[in-house]
Amino acid sequence: MTKKEKNADVLTQCIRMIADGLVMSKIRYCLPVYAAESLRLREIDPQALTLQRIQRAQNDMLRVINHKRRRDHVRIIDMLDSSKFLSVNQMTAYALIVELWKARQFSVPVLENLLERSRNDERTLRSDTLGRVSTNGHDTVALNCERLWNLSSDKFKKTNLLKVAKSEAKKLAKTLPI
Repeated sequence: MTKKEKNADVLTQCIRMIADGLVMSKIRYCLPVYAAESLRLREIDPQALTLQRIQRAQNDMLRVINHKRRRDHVRIIDMLDSSKFLSVNQMTAYALIVELWKARQFSVPVLENLLERSRNDERTLRSDTLGRVSTNGHDTVALNCERLWNLSSDKFKKTNLLKVAKSEAKKLAKTLPI
């Protein structure tokens, strides 16, 4: 690698850190609160207008980091991968599932009981052995938490280490649409 390439790489890393501090921190701050109802688990799920606007802002930031213009027609998923950021939808899922894991792990009142796995009879069904849960609430946030939890890996559900939970949550988030 030449000196010029090293300097360009260092500059890109600096821009990435600044973008993370100035832009991404603002996006992440209240994302679980105002985007939890609009979480998309499949490509065919509708995208909320507010989240589209936030995603466009993130896309513009990604173009700055990657030294691209709109007319370059670079795929957003490629820029997300190169910058190691999650999309707005993926960040929402990540934040929800990590907070749900913390609530269950640290016995946070009300939230730890958001998802139940108990049955009223003595039968054991396949859903019980798979560790699937259902929600007590009927609001969109509770239903999205239920879906995310049921999509998560066994490693995520059974770990008591935050680092492992975050790693597994990020893997799950990356499988969701942009």
